[in-house]
Amino acid sequence: MVQSLEKKLPYASALYKKSSGTHLSVNRVQENVEQVDPSEGIVFTLWNGQSFFESSFDDFNWAAIKARLEDLAGLALCAVDPSKPKTDIDPGPPIKKDFYSALVLDPAKVPVEKKLNRAREHLRSALVADPAVTNAISIIGDVTNEDLFVNRNKVISQVVTRTDAVMAVYLSDGERNSEVHEGLSKNAGFEVAQIPEDKIKKLVQDGKALLRAERLKPGIYDVVVDPDWAGIIAHECFGHGMETDLYVRERALSRRYIGKIIASDIVNMFDDPSLIREAGGFFFDDEGELSSSTQVIKDGILMRGLTDLASAHKLKLARSANGRRESFSRKAYARMTNTFFSDGGSSPADIIASVDDGLYLKHATNGMEDPQGWGIQVEGLWAQEIKGGKLTDKVYSPVIMTGFVPDLLKSISMVGSDCFISGLGMCGKGHKEWIKNTTGGPHLRLKARLA
Repeated sequence: MVQSLEKKLPYASALYKKSSGTHLSVNRVQENVEQVDPSEGIVFTLWNGQSFFESSFDDFNWAAIKARLEDLAGLALCAVDPSKPKTDIDPGPPIKKDFYSALVLDPAKVPVEKKLNRAREHLRSALVADPAVTNAISIIGDVTNEDLFVNRNKVISQVVTRTDAVMAVYLSDGERNSEVHEGLSKNAGFEVAQIPEDKIKKLVQDGKALLRAERLKPGIYDVVVDPDWAGIIAHECFGHGMETDLYVRERALSRRYIGKIIASDIVNMFDDPSLIREAGGFFFDDEGELSSSTQVIKDGILMRGLTDLASAHKLKLARSANGRRESFSRKAYARMTNTFFSDGGSSPADIIASVDDGLYLKHATNGMEDPQGWGIQVEGLWAQEIKGGKLTDKVYSPVIMTGFVPDLLKSISMVGSDCFISGLGMCGKGHKEWIKNTTGGPHLRLKARLA
């Protein structure tokens, strides 16, 4: 089909996508086993020298597909403006290869009862940890994504399986309630679907401490953030505002800062889908670009944005492997993958010890970004007092961090040596286009506006 289309047009490609999996959840009164909504289909992309055209199919009637694509090719040819120049799309170097993520225990071959028993074990550990626990939800899930990309130079396929294990705990003292969660998401098999009992006990202890937490007085604080907080800061600081489809629409202030200092010189940040074990990893993106690491910040300098094929072509930027679709029936956008601050040279203990009067933040929950103004907001459940370089028993909740991205990042004075990448999050483009990604980093010390 691609060869046939390229007899009429300068470039064509095809992407087949399929996803399937299971989702199990148990709490103290109910158990659910569900199939992840299956998805399977193919999308053809055509380039007429000036514009892209696409059509997607979930019925593999090749005669009907061919007829529709011939109509689309005709429309694409008619849309060429002879008064404007035409350009070519680089199909990339020739490659024919199949890629597979490494599995020890393929979740598709693990009996449902074994998955339920693992979820039940996690649930029991939470329910017996403290009388204040009123309920808990234990989740075990897996998703397998299969992709095949074809253009005139590439025939590449990938099978990537992700496994999730999540625990959410609900507590009450009769007057106040709290909720905390813990878990992991990795491109790996059922072998990783394990939350250690000591982590569940610590989660319950933190949830109980939140029952007596006070509200924080708004102000500017010396702050130490844990890797989860660092990750959401990375995601929001260099989220949609660094996805270059927004550059095309002139909706991202960050474009004005490329090549400029926007952070402390000890700050480095990457987006790297080639970290295949992480939940945001893959071997190639939905536009056939092989995965590689993109350094977004180097020694405090903003280096570049993240591209999809259309924005890279229009803006004459080097491609990065960030063209991603929610499904075969959705448009490709420039999207984040595994986004994280890299390690520095300080231990977490030394970072906390350096703070005379400040707060330690953990249990981050979510965030948001304003690409046009480059402001961010990050929310979490836990701000613990630091006095004289030591943590006290005083905890505040909830906590909200806001700020202008360059101001926030220039205030970073210490970077930990303990980078950790979490895969529990999903990311939408606006209110839709949901994809899996990860965030991470080491402990960071910075100044921040909190409320």
